[in-house]
Amino acid sequence: MTTAPRIRPAELALAVSLYALQGVVVAYLLNYNKSYMIAGGVGERTAGLVETAVLLVLVFKFLLGPLSDRFSPFGLGHRRPFIVVGLLAQSCGLVGLSVVHPGVNLAGFAAMAYLAVIGLALYDTCCDGFVIDVTPPDDRVRVQGLLQVARFLATMLCTWGFGTWMSVTDVGPGKSGGVLWTCAGLGLPPLLMALFIRERVRSAAAESFQWSGLKVLLRPRALTLLAFGALYGIVGLGVEFNLSRYYIHIGYGQDGVGSFSALRYAGRAAGALLLPVLKTRLGRRGELVVGLIALAATTAGQSTVAGPLSTGGWAFAFGMANGWNDALFCVLAMEASDPRMAASTFAVFMAISNVSVLGDAIFLEVVHLMHGQYRPVLLGSAVLAIGLLAIVPALSSHRSKEDAADVDP
Repeated sequence: MTTAPRIRPAELALAVSLYALQGVVVAYLLNYNKSYMIAGGVGERTAGLVETAVLLVLVFKFLLGPLSDRFSPFGLGHRRPFIVVGLLAQSCGLVGLSVVHPGVNLAGFAAMAYLAVIGLALYDTCCDGFVIDVTPPDDRVRVQGLLQVARFLATMLCTWGFGTWMSVTDVGPGKSGGVLWTCAGLGLPPLLMALFIRERVRSAAAESFQWSGLKVLLRPRALTLLAFGALYGIVGLGVEFNLSRYYIHIGYGQDGVGSFSALRYAGRAAGALLLPVLKTRLGRRGELVVGLIALAATTAGQSTVAGPLSTGGWAFAFGMANGWNDALFCVLAMEASDPRMAASTFAVFMAISNVSVLGDAIFLEVVHLMHGQYRPVLLGSAVLAIGLLAIVPALSSHRSKEDAADVDP
């Protein structure tokens, strides 16, 4: 009996640890960093703009793909050295956030946040390239499932844990710095693995770097996919980024913020696991329709919450919708990537989807225009999600001749 080849356990452990670390840092940045700035004396709108500006770094992380694809510093490998640098930069930035007071030196605080997010973007992009390099084609579905679940579960546990911690210490300068030091310290296990795991020699196909591979991004189906990634993300993350403030607005404390946010990420893990289970029954069109309708329904559902049970239930369901859509977008991006620049083109799709961080500032500005009312903005976001069903036919149809043609030799 033959067994399909699989990724090596040590390589899988490194990738899982890096994805889990992303979840740890995202748990803090999405749910508590804005509150930390506000507690330090920064205005709510200013804090939202700073957060959006910092997270926009993720939109440009595709620039790091060619760097990793093409260069091997000192012959140490195409991925491992850049992963180490990214981890160190992230940890330094997180420690810096605990040292620089945002109300006294907002520019310095923003600089530390930039350093942390740039580090995250670097090791994230290189990790994706590493996974593509070392994972046999038949093992990709399993590996991607494990990576997504690792990230979502880490985000869930840390969101709940950080919220519980800060419900005791409170959030803000001089109060919750220990959370930032914990985030920085959790970068040590993947750092040690990256230092000691030997990077294997890449295949000839992986070494055939050609800039012409980027032309795949100009094809109609790829452009449609890029638009879909940005737009569904603007709705999903625009709501996601502001739910913590919404929970506080309707009377919950930091422990409630942590619990409900953790439920959202548990839902994300469930949604990512559910997608491959139902894939053969739904087909591509069905997957897209289910994802968008679920996003719209669960976004609207947030406006109806009337107690801990309904708030927690809608949080979990909203997480499932986002986890489903995120996993589906990753599958679509892998299909559309050019094999000669797999990490680079995949990184472009992922980076463009991060334009969705604009949803944070847009949502917050509309809330201010509505005199602090969140519920009408949630309902409007649900309507926008329904509107995205217009893109479904273009993404679910068979690939056009232009899209299916081989890239230039």
